Amino acid sequence: MPTIKLCVTGMHTTADEERVETALACTRGVFGVVASREEQSVEVDFEDDELTVDSVIETLQAQGFPARLAG
Repeated sequence: MPTIKLCVTGMHTTADEERVETALACTRGVFGVVASREEQSVEVDFEDDELTVDSVIETLQAQGFPARLAG
């Protein structure tokens, strides 16, 4: 189970963090999510047999939060 860190833009409030965390937490194969508006990042633990990094990014973008792999 990999953990990835994504740079996410557009999170300005705790409600934005919650929206990101909820959207990903409801995604099959995601086991943990921590969003930080201060760092403009999201850490995601997921099952790589069920999801790809691209599909995680697409989920965020569908919620209105542009994302890319950090690093």
